[in-house]
Amino acid sequence: MSDLEAYSNGNGTHHGSIPKYVPTSMDQIDKICTTLNARFDSMATHSLAYRLYNLKQLAYLIQDNEERIQQAVYKDLGKGGFDVSSGDLWPILNEIDLAVRRVKSWMRDESRIWDAMLSFKFMRPRVKKQPKGPVLIISAWNYPWQLTLSPLVGAIAAGCPAVLKVSEHAPSSSALLAELLPRYLDPEGYAVVLGAVDESTRLLEKPWGHILYTGSAGVGKIVATAAAKTLTPTTLELGGKSPVVVSSCANVKIAARRMFTIKQMAAGQVIAPDYVLVMKDRVDDFIAACKETLDTFFPPSPSPLSFLHTPQSASMRNNTDLDRMISYLDKAEAEGKLVHRGEMNKETRRLGISLVKTNLNGEGESGGLVEDEVFGPVMAIIPVDDLDTAIKYINARPHPLALYVCSGKRSVFKKVINETWSGSATWNDFAFATYARNLPFGGVGASGWGSYHGKDGFDTFTHHKAVLEIPYIFEPLMSLRYPPLTNAKKALFKFLLCSGVSFSPPMSVEGEEGKMRRRKVVKWMTTILVGLVVAYIGGLGWRGSRR
Repeated sequence: MSDLEAYSNGNGTHHGSIPKYVPTSMDQIDKICTTLNARFDSMATHSLAYRLYNLKQLAYLIQDNEERIQQAVYKDLGKGGFDVSSGDLWPILNEIDLAVRRVKSWMRDESRIWDAMLSFKFMRPRVKKQPKGPVLIISAWNYPWQLTLSPLVGAIAAGCPAVLKVSEHAPSSSALLAELLPRYLDPEGYAVVLGAVDESTRLLEKPWGHILYTGSAGVGKIVATAAAKTLTPTTLELGGKSPVVVSSCANVKIAARRMFTIKQMAAGQVIAPDYVLVMKDRVDDFIAACKETLDTFFPPSPSPLSFLHTPQSASMRNNTDLDRMISYLDKAEAEGKLVHRGEMNKETRRLGISLVKTNLNGEGESGGLVEDEVFGPVMAIIPVDDLDTAIKYINARPHPLALYVCSGKRSVFKKVINETWSGSATWNDFAFATYARNLPFGGVGASGWGSYHGKDGFDTFTHHKAVLEIPYIFEPLMSLRYPPLTNAKKALFKFLLCSGVSFSPPMSVEGEEGKMRRRKVVKWMTTILVGLVVAYIGGLGWRGSRR
C-alpha cells in the first residue's frame, strides 16, 4: 500500500491528530506584535547562542513531526509522504544545516579597508551586521512548509523575531505549524497567525523590519503598497511564466523525462516549466518524446502510477483552479491544437499533464494559457523559427522567476542566459534552484525582487551598518576643515579625500576591448614565463642534488 493510499484510507501512521484551524483574533495579533517588539528590544534575539538554539529547535520540529506534517499536507493537497519530505522538508533542513555551521561567520563585522582611500584606512572602515527587527513572512499554500520555514531560517540566523502569516488555502498545515512552533521555538520571538485577508491586512498596517511575501503578482502589489506606507523594505517572490527553450541540438527524450518528473510535482502548481519554445525542426520529435514519456512514466488508471493515483502528484487547489485548466483544454481542443489530454477525476480534483501545440512563434495566440501563469498541469508547446526568435519571445514578456534551456551545446545555454533576464537559469534540468542553498532564490522585474536561501536569506533580514572610527588623535587632520580654509588646507584636503582620475581618456568601446585583450595576453605570457623560470630553477636544484 502506498503512503497516499494509506492516508486516503485512514491507515497512515499518526503521531497526533491535526488541530482545528481557528483564525487568529485581531486582539491577539496586536498582542503578538507587542510581544515580538519587546523581545527584540531586550536584545535577547541578537546573540549567537539564541540564534543557534532556535535554528536547531526548528530542525527538530521537522524531524520529530515528519509524519504529522505529511498527514497535514495530504489533507490539504493530496500529496504523498515522500513528495512532502523531498519537496517541502529537505530544503528546510538543508538551510538549517548551513546556517548552523555558518551563522557565526555571517555575523562578523566585514572589513572594508582594502578599497578605502588612504585617509580612511586608519578609521577602521567596516560593515556591522545587525538584525532589522521583527519581520513578517507571508507564505504560499503550494509548498506550505518550505515557503514558510526556509525564509524563517534566514530571519532566525539574522537575529530577527518573526510572525508567520501562513496560507488559509493549506489549513491543516497552517494549524499544525501554529501548534508546533511555540513548543519548539521561543514563543516570545516567533509566532504564527492564521486567517485570510482581514488578518493579513491587520499585519500589513504595522511597521516591520522587513516583509517577505510569496504568492501572486496581484497580491504582491497590495503587499508592496502597504509596506510603502510604513517604509518597510520587502522581498517579493511572485513567480510568473517560466519558459523552457528546447534547441535543435537537444536530447528531446531526456528533456521530456526530466521536465515531466518535475512538472508532475504538486500537479504543476510549482515554479515548474510553464511553456516550451521548441525549434520548429524538432517540434514533432519533442511532442513524440513527451507522449512516450507520459505513457511510460504515468500510464492511465487503474495503474498506481497514473496521475489520478500517484503520490508524487497532487490535487488542484480548488474547483476554480481545476475549471480554469479545463477551460484551457476545451479551447485548445476546439481550435484543433490539443495534442495530449491528461485524464481527470473531478471529485479528487486531479488532472494529468496535458499538451497544447500553438501556432508558429505563438503568432495570433491569446487567452490565459499563453498570457497568464498557468500554475497547473497544462503546458503550451510553441514552435519557433530559431533560437533568436525564442529569445525575442521571452524578452517581449514579463521577466520570469526561472528559465530553462535544453541543449547539447553549452554555448546555446550561455547565449540564452546572456540575452534574457530571469530570476534563475538552469541547463538541461528543472526547478533545482529551489534546492540550491548556496545560491540566491528570487525574481527580477515582474517575478519579484529580493532573494533568500543560505547567506542571501541572512542578508535579506540583516541591516548592513557602515561604521567608521575617528578618535581624537585624528584632530590635527580633521581640523583642516575648520575656517579659515587656506589654499594649502584645500590642496591637502583634496589629496586626502579625492582619488582623482587615474586613467587616460577612452578613445572608443573598441579601444577598451583592445586594451582588455592586450592585458589578457600579457597576463598569460607572464604566467607562462614565471612557470618556465620556476621549472628551470627547480631543474637546477634537482641536478645539484644528484651531484
